Amino acid sequence: MLKAIEISKELNADSLRKLIAKNIDAIHVPGFYPKDLSATFADCIAGHSELEAYKVQNALKRLGMGYVDVGKDADNANRYHSEAMRSIWGIRDMIYPNLTPLDHFRLLLEEVWPAGATIQTIDGRKSFVGTCRVIDPGAKMLPHNDRLARMLSNGTSDLTGQLAVNVYLDMPPEGGELELWLSEPTPEQDKEQETRDGLDREVLGEPRLVIRPENGDLVLFNSQLIHGVTPGVGGRRVTMSCFVGYRGDDQPLTYWS
Repeated sequence: MLKAIEISKELNADSLRKLIAKNIDAIHVPGFYPKDLSATFADCIAGHSELEAYKVQNALKRLGMGYVDVGKDADNANRYHSEAMRSIWGIRDMIYPNLTPLDHFRLLLEEVWPAGATIQTIDGRKSFVGTCRVIDPGAKMLPHNDRLARMLSNGTSDLTGQLAVNVYLDMPPEGGELELWLSEPTPEQDKEQETRDGLDREVLGEPRLVIRPENGDLVLFNSQLIHGVTPGVGGRRVTMSCFVGYRGDDQPLTYWS
């Protein structure tokens, strides 16, 4: 028998622990970021000269290189780390003197988690945090999961939990929902994601949980479980996002994009 769906509306140490332990299925904080600032920031992101399309899906554009773009390539890794701080500061400048939603989130995370929180380092180098994404209307994203170890050259990490963080700045009139299957990929599906951009919806069936955020909402979920996004209708979908890594209750949380 499947357990009942549970969503917390609070970001605190207790809800974070429950989400990591899979005792709840998501944290959804409505109105985390003001709607007027969300609209202004979304316009800044969508019109930015450095907004670039992903290699695999050009209907999905991003500002700020994510570690998923490294692809275990040393040159890409060097670019990612060398641009990390400049990208953080550049995105921050777009909305200054206001805080970006991810800066606000990072401050709260450091305060609510007993051991604090800090930027993830990889091979001794600081990571970028705060990828801004613009998804065009009608764009299809394949279901997938995110796991840092799969992206690293040695295939391992010391993380025992990984969460995805999204702040929704502009949602389309229809679609753009977050889909959660609440299950991990099989070993075969995990390997499949190394060669293509996601998993077959026909094989997965219907998601167990669908969340429709509003502009300014914050949503956290377990990124190691399969998730996806429904195609937007009638407008763009703009988000700012990162991952949070867990190593134990007595260890600082880390964040990166």
